[in-house]
Amino acid sequence: MPYQVHLADTVRGRLRKMVKKDSVAYKRLLKTFEQLADNPYTIGKWMHGEYAMVRERHVGHFVLKYTINESTKEVTIVDYSHHE
Repeated sequence: MPYQVHLADTVRGRLRKMVKKDSVAYKRLLKTFEQLADNPYTIGKWMHGEYAMVRERHVGHFVLKYTINESTKEVTIVDYSHHE
């Protein structure tokens, strides 16, 4: 895995709750993390406006927002929330 995946504190708290409530969605999300670690550019799309440096990926009824730091080879998950 060429990239390291890091979670924001708010995302980490939501995932702890998700493990108990919806294990199927949690497993789907873990698979998405693996894909991001392999190559974050192949999934997701760039956002626009004030979130221009953020990419998003739909996972079920939720949206995963992440940034890519190419110099350190890190992907940071900044938000995971229900699609509005």
